[in-house]
Amino acid sequence: MTRTYFNLTVMVVLLLVALPMWAAPGGVQGQMAAVKGKVSLVRGQASPVLLRKHDTVEADDEILTDHKSSATIRMPDGSTVRIYPDSHVVLRNETGSWKEFLQVFLGTVRVQIEKLSGRPNPKSMTTPTAIIAVRGTIFSVAVEQNGDTQAGVGEGLVSVANLLQPQNEVLLKPGQSCWMRHGQQRPTQPQMMTQPMPGLMGMDGMNMGGWGDMGMGAGRSASGMGNKGGMGQTGPHK
Repeated sequence: MTRTYFNLTVMVVLLLVALPMWAAPGGVQGQMAAVKGKVSLVRGQASPVLLRKHDTVEADDEILTDHKSSATIRMPDGSTVRIYPDSHVVLRNETGSWKEFLQVFLGTVRVQIEKLSGRPNPKSMTTPTAIIAVRGTIFSVAVEQNGDTQAGVGEGLVSVANLLQPQNEVLLKPGQSCWMRHGQQRPTQPQMMTQPMPGLMGMDGMNMGGWGDMGMGAGRSASGMGNKGGMGQTGPHK
C-alpha cells in the first residue's frame, strides 16, 4: 500500500511538472514566430534584451520595435500578432470572459484571432484610448503618440469603444475602420477604408502585404519606453 501511494505521488508530481507552461498564470503567452531586425524585450526590472525567432514571451512582457524591425508572435491557441516597425506593445495574461491579451501603447499591429474548434474565441485588447473586442477575425490597430487609435477590419467583426466608457462602442465590418481619438466620448462612425491598413486587404483588392515586413507603425519611435527585461525558458538573447 505504501509503495502504491509513493508511485501515485511520483506520477502526479511528474504530470504537474509536464503540464504546458501555456496554462500557468503569468507563464508563457506565446512564441516568436518571426523576428526581423532588432526587436527588444523588457521584463521585470532587468535591462532590455534582443529577441530571436522561437524565443518565448510571457504575460507583462514589453516588446519594442525600431523603425527597421518587426516581429510576429504566435499564441497558444494559434492566434498571431504581427508587430510593425516603431511599435511598443505589452502582452497580458488572459482572464475573464473577454480575455485581454494585448495592450498597444504605440505603433501598428495586425492580429489574426483563431476560432476554438469552430467556436468564437472572445478576446480584447486595449490602447491608451480604446478597448477593442473580437471573436474570430483579422484586424489591424494603429496607435499614434498622443494615443489616438485607428482600427480596421479585414475579416469578421470588431467592436471598438472608449476605454473609459466602454458602453460607447461601434461595430466594424470587413473593409471598415474608425478612430478613437483622445478627448472624444465615442469612436468615429465606421467608414470604408480608402487606404488599407498594414496587413489588410483594401476594397480595391490591393494587398497591403499580409504578413510581410513593409508596413510602418503609426508612431515615430518606441525608444525609451518600458522598464522591464529578463529571460524565458528559451529566452531572448543579448
